[in-house]
Amino acid sequence: MNKNPEKFSSLNRLVVVLLISSPIFLLSNSFQQEAKVDFGTISVPTTEGGTVNNNSSTVQGLVTIGNELVKNIKYQEAISYYDMALAIDPNNTNALIDKAETFSKLNRYDEAIKSYDKVLTIQPTNISILYSKADILPYLARYNEAIAIYDKIFSLNPHSSNALGRKGLALYDTGRFEEAVTDFNNVLEMESNNTAAMYYKALALDGLANYTEAIDVRSELLEINPKDIDTLEGIALDLTHLGNYSQAVLYFDKVLTIDSYRMNVLLDKGNALNNLSRYNEAIFSFDRVLDTYPDQDKALNGKGMALFKLGKYADAVKYFDKVLTINSSDIDLTNEAMKNKIMAVSALENVEKFNATR
Repeated sequence: MNKNPEKFSSLNRLVVVLLISSPIFLLSNSFQQEAKVDFGTISVPTTEGGTVNNNSSTVQGLVTIGNELVKNIKYQEAISYYDMALAIDPNNTNALIDKAETFSKLNRYDEAIKSYDKVLTIQPTNISILYSKADILPYLARYNEAIAIYDKIFSLNPHSSNALGRKGLALYDTGRFEEAVTDFNNVLEMESNNTAAMYYKALALDGLANYTEAIDVRSELLEINPKDIDTLEGIALDLTHLGNYSQAVLYFDKVLTIDSYRMNVLLDKGNALNNLSRYNEAIFSFDRVLDTYPDQDKALNGKGMALFKLGKYADAVKYFDKVLTINSSDIDLTNEAMKNKIMAVSALENVEKFNATR
């Protein structure tokens, strides 16, 4: 499972990703006609041309066929076999779990949760299933339910830094930054070098506008991995928020040493250079973006401002006009470009009037 800022985001950035695989065979289109649920033998063609014989009256045989179909990305067919298994044994946890996981692969999270809930009525303290359910709830924006489940997992296993970390992520995603920081701190008390907890703690501190402490946390991360590009960029942005543009530029340069075409960093570096009145350097940074993305609205506006500050008003107007003609989805940036254009046009007219009187 971003969302911004990346990081534990929405469980796009889970601390732990569970991957479950099953034994596989390739099924032919003729298989559905061969399969007879009542009874007898089901023959499943394999990739080698052989067959796998499962007694159709056994639940496990049906579940195995479902797993083979999943491996071949035939998810809907697999669900049909899990349902056949459950028609025989409604409480078969293997079929329920595999069905839930298959629904998740189809992004049908509501249905996945229903299957997980059936398992939990049978095994209410099954930590693996509790995790599986909690991890997909954020896809449905059901963060509070996920948080409650992580709390339950932690009550079952008070030494689970994993549950605390995932809870912290869910809290972060709902904007409950102070609580998220508390959980990440608790993780770090258990595991002082848990880099995931440090990384997301810094993000939560950014959410609280506590940029100085966020820098301290990220500095600890750099001691573990001096070339972590996201951490370097995070420090640069924190320094920008603090108005320390000179130091920010140094950190942006460290990022660009590792990835010379990281667009957001080139943009942020250009803006920092504009704030330092280093306009020619700013133009160079924006141009590197525009060489690849000629309609990048922030780069056009940033370069226009640098040109304006250099007294190149006519050129500045051209760049502000470009921002206004590309229909940027960023309304604030469009409004800023309009104001900048008005200033540049006014300055240009004043220069022309002055020259006309000479």
